[in-house]
Amino acid sequence: MIPDANQWNAGDMGIFSRRKSSGRGTGTDPIAEFWQWWADEGEDLLTTATRAGDFDAYVGVMTRRVQAICRGLEWETRTGTDAEHTLCVSSGGDASLRPVAERWYRASPPSNRRWEFVPARSAKPDMLDSTITYRGRTFDLRRTRVHAAVTRAGDGFIVSVHNPAFTGQWDDEHGLCVLLLEWLLGEDDVQRWVRRVDCIVDDVVDSIPAVGLPTLVTDLARTLPAPGWITMQGTLGTGEPILVRVLRPLRWIDHPRFDLHTALRVKFDADEQGLPRPESLDRLDDFENSLVRSVGIRGMLVAAETSKGVQTFHFYSDSEDQNGRDVLDTAAREHRSAAIRHAIDPGWKKVQDFA
Repeated sequence: MIPDANQWNAGDMGIFSRRKSSGRGTGTDPIAEFWQWWADEGEDLLTTATRAGDFDAYVGVMTRRVQAICRGLEWETRTGTDAEHTLCVSSGGDASLRPVAERWYRASPPSNRRWEFVPARSAKPDMLDSTITYRGRTFDLRRTRVHAAVTRAGDGFIVSVHNPAFTGQWDDEHGLCVLLLEWLLGEDDVQRWVRRVDCIVDDVVDSIPAVGLPTLVTDLARTLPAPGWITMQGTLGTGEPILVRVLRPLRWIDHPRFDLHTALRVKFDADEQGLPRPESLDRLDDFENSLVRSVGIRGMLVAAETSKGVQTFHFYSDSEDQNGRDVLDTAAREHRSAAIRHAIDPGWKKVQDFA
């Protein structure tokens, strides 16, 4: 719950806790165990304590339950949108934890009159009308300003955040800057649009009030082309040409469950440049179409690179959905010149060279 007063303390929302450690909790299915506890007693406990503003009554037990799912997850309660309260279990911006938060959300019961559930913090820009206490220091958020520079690729921002109370204590203040951006944009849109966050002690000439940042994001989004495939051509360090088809925008946050990268390599009959001959190209196209149809909604092809007589298909799928992985493994076994490799990659780092 957010207090109505202008003075706000960072402990009051139940944000627990910004740690980078991770690791699955014990138990056969900790998410199922969480929701069973919720049905048995958790919902009643949180409802009673939240209505009374008695945060001490549930902070400890909720933190233990969430950490049992996966260490490093954060949680908070808020006033609901369509229900009385919202329960958020969040990755705190950690890409490796975002699929876990998504699975927690997808296993949640239907929203009811009392509670609704979300896997990431939604925007709450009215928080910037507050004076808050964060890690023992006081900040008047109404005086916060930002400078947003569009990246060279033109698909996001480098955001510098200034508040007169900043002193250069970067570890503390950077955490506050990220929290401010989450209040302005929502947690997922910070991942979509903010490439870097800087805290600045001295304001810059062309900064704007922080509340203007969402408008800049909206304006940039309108300028970008519709999602689709593009083809790029380049040269390897050894001189051979390389062709890359890639899906744009290439953003993991739009598919947060797809944390397993699969590289499926297929050899083909190449010309003198290492590229497919016409008959090879037809066979590769047929194979790709068959893969995409077989995977269906269990995964997605995001890129295909071709060079030196090999085409590599880059797929992402849910690492906890064995069926999606099995489809690709089966295709690799049945193709006489295919090889396959899987790797956990929740932030899609394996394909960032194509972004």
